Amino acid sequence: MGVSIERDGGVMVRVPHKAELNDIEKFIAEKRIWIYQKLARKKAVNSERPKREFVNGQGFLYLGRSYRLKFVDNSEIKSGRSSKAAPLRLWRGHFELAQSEKANARNHFVSWYKKQIKKQLKERVLRYDKRIGVTVKDIRISDLGHRWASCGRNGAINFNWRSVMAPVWVFDYILVHEMVHMSERGHTNRFWHLVARVIPDYEKHVRWLNENGADLDL
Repeated sequence: MGVSIERDGGVMVRVPHKAELNDIEKFIAEKRIWIYQKLARKKAVNSERPKREFVNGQGFLYLGRSYRLKFVDNSEIKSGRSSKAAPLRLWRGHFELAQSEKANARNHFVSWYKKQIKKQLKERVLRYDKRIGVTVKDIRISDLGHRWASCGRNGAINFNWRSVMAPVWVFDYILVHEMVHMSERGHTNRFWHLVARVIPDYEKHVRWLNENGADLDL
């Protein structure tokens, strides 16, 4: 028997198919303190939300690096580009946002992150699909709340736009995790064995998300 705490705070108990209910209840009772400790730690970590303001000099994450925000005139951000250029860009080590769009800053950041994550995924899926033996047919980006990603139906993967704030090696782990779920739905021993074949030190990645995931937000 085994027990684990899922990314969404759910408690997953794995037992043999023919296990008796009394034995399962006894096992859970023995693990009760451990479960409460893990849930309390996850709640404490996830309650520490970042206090970012959309002001000059504030840092915003992209692939694990922090880039300071700089407000510029509309004419500056369109310089050398089309008149329909997006109001937010990552340029010469800064996030540049048109001054006139300050009130909509968060929406522009979310939109920018969604575009970047699609670019990253299209490139990085090709690194792992043959190694894992699956085919990703569709990528969907949305707000998944406390979940970093999920495995959809018919070869689709759903990604939280916040995940592209994580370091690239953590981002890759999230991707591999969901790609493996395409062939192995549950968090079984086989599932973790398949993950380890691609990312041998995946436990380090899981630990990083547990300890730093709350900071990946606006």
